[in-house]
Amino acid sequence: MSKWKDLATSPRCNSATWAFLLICSVVPALGQSVALPSDAPAAVPENGFVSASQYTNAFFGFSLPLPKDRALGEFKLSLNRDTSRHFLFGLQSQKVTAGFFGVNAKLTFLAVTAQQSNGASSEEARKAAAGPKGLNVTRTEICGREFWKSESQQKVPEGKMRSVGFATALNGYVLQFNIESFDAKLTDQFQRSVEGLTCFDPAKAKDIAGPDSREYNPAGSDYPNTHVVPSGRIPQLNPGSVSGHVYRNEELGFRYEFPAGWVVNDKPTQEKVIEAGHRFVWGSEPSAIREHELAQQCTKILLLVTREPAGTRTEQLNPLIVVMAVDPACAPGAHFPKSVDDREAIQQVAKQMLRSIAGIPIASQEKAQVRAFTTEEHLVIEASQTFILDAPAPRKPWSAFTSIDLVEAKDYWLAWMFEGGSEAELRELKSTKIFFPPSATTPAARP
Repeated sequence: MSKWKDLATSPRCNSATWAFLLICSVVPALGQSVALPSDAPAAVPENGFVSASQYTNAFFGFSLPLPKDRALGEFKLSLNRDTSRHFLFGLQSQKVTAGFFGVNAKLTFLAVTAQQSNGASSEEARKAAAGPKGLNVTRTEICGREFWKSESQQKVPEGKMRSVGFATALNGYVLQFNIESFDAKLTDQFQRSVEGLTCFDPAKAKDIAGPDSREYNPAGSDYPNTHVVPSGRIPQLNPGSVSGHVYRNEELGFRYEFPAGWVVNDKPTQEKVIEAGHRFVWGSEPSAIREHELAQQCTKILLLVTREPAGTRTEQLNPLIVVMAVDPACAPGAHFPKSVDDREAIQQVAKQMLRSIAGIPIASQEKAQVRAFTTEEHLVIEASQTFILDAPAPRKPWSAFTSIDLVEAKDYWLAWMFEGGSEAELRELKSTKIFFPPSATTPAARP
């Protein structure tokens, strides 16, 4: 085994637990970003300006007043494979408590999108506001324009979620403002922001935005918007088998010994994790449906094990291990490093892993630690970080010690995600054995 080499630590990133990371957000974000020149004309819907007080769109010609709430952060929505739909701007607030698999996230967000249409009309705007569920809508007027508004409420595992939508036809597009919320006060603030829109000639956008604003384009380098084209191999990938506390996958050429006595979660439970993760990152329809479909084409959970059965109320974090396969075709322009000396490629892959959760604001008090090492002719890229999660009262907050190991096998990328309640527990999880041929009897050791 080659001696492992430390790499530079990654930039600080706000994120959800690593377990949710690859399940619901790593694949759409593993792509090349498209940077637009700062002096580009206002020729695409995404171009605009943002300041502490307002978001100004330079294509449609409107300004959205922003609530004065320090807890709000920017919300980014990936609309892969749909070139007619554009994400313009978003805000989010989030409350996270310990719950299902250690995390219960209540995400409240406002997302502004535009759907291109050759026959954008009042009727199309009405249908967009009603959504696929055909909600009742009401006609209203905002900044002198006709808008259609819908409201609904539903019970989800995280609690009561309220949805409010606004839509209008404008310049060959259906412009939408969607609110998903568990917070009544913030819902009202977002509604007042939308109802307080001002409209103007797009040519005046820079003047309207004011000198304290900065140029904003979610398709720029900080907000990747890559169209991912999966190869279609993932759905046909052999799911492997479990015997006792050993998982085997002949197609991918490895076996893995997880802790004896742990619970193997079945496919329905895995689907719950994926669904919860998608609501956590993207909210609900329609964008979450597209992202869910994309994830099914790009990733596959091979194994999900927990110390206690899913949903068990415990006094501490319920530790877990997730093993999954990723189709590298969903990471255009990226390649897996061949050695620990390929520092540029290692940093690129690690940066992409971390970038995928940069828009999910659970603050960590430390930077992610990234390193690479070799074991049995396989290069492993590892990223570790600790997060603080709120626990149900009267319990104190829980610490979630997390780590991801990424390795290449048979033209796939394999990821091991470990999450424990202490450093000692995480070390115990990471000491579990991975076996690759041709050394079928030698475990993949860890330095």
